[in-house]
Amino acid sequence: MHILIFGASGHVGSGLAQNLSADHRITGIVRSQPEAKTPYTPVVVPEWVERPQTVVDELGRVGTPPVDAVIAAVGGWYVDISMIARGVDSFDADYGSYLRGHFAACAVSEALAEAGGSDRIRHLTLNGVASVEPCAGSGAISVFGAAQEMLLRVAAEETDSVHYRELKVMAPIAGDDRNDLSGGVETIGLTTVAEAVIDIVSRPEDHELSTQLNV
Repeated sequence: MHILIFGASGHVGSGLAQNLSADHRITGIVRSQPEAKTPYTPVVVPEWVERPQTVVDELGRVGTPPVDAVIAAVGGWYVDISMIARGVDSFDADYGSYLRGHFAACAVSEALAEAGGSDRIRHLTLNGVASVEPCAGSGAISVFGAAQEMLLRVAAEETDSVHYRELKVMAPIAGDDRNDLSGGVETIGLTTVAEAVIDIVSRPEDHELSTQLNV
């Protein structure tokens, strides 16, 4: 399977690529050329969020094989002062990093499906516990995480060419030093996340639009 990953340079995206690259061809969309060796083939598209079509154009230019699945591991994590106190500029910036990025990834999947014929692209977004629980200090992530599922539901209603699915990881992912694990908080390993990801994209018809991965 040829899998395209958005957010491939991040902790989760690179970890997924590492776990999946032995059995699948992995292409990562990145804003700049990585300096070190990566577990994916990097394709540099600096403005992919602003101009999603450039991803399709660049994949064609470099001659990658047809894409079977798209994984959007977009966004990050922070704990800060309250969402309102951070101000509207920070809220807009979070929108650009999270929901707008997922919208752009959906647009790429739609364009790839249209260019590739009748086979349905499998599109999987990653989400987290903040999308179902209001997380103080990370409020914008909660807002855009909750909206992310609705984005997929609307997109799924409007197309027959893409299998839209979402995986909500309901605990911190191991190895991310931004997580506060005080008090014995359990984590989910990237290998476990990768196993759930490949199960969904391999058999999307066996899964609901949104699936939760618990500890």
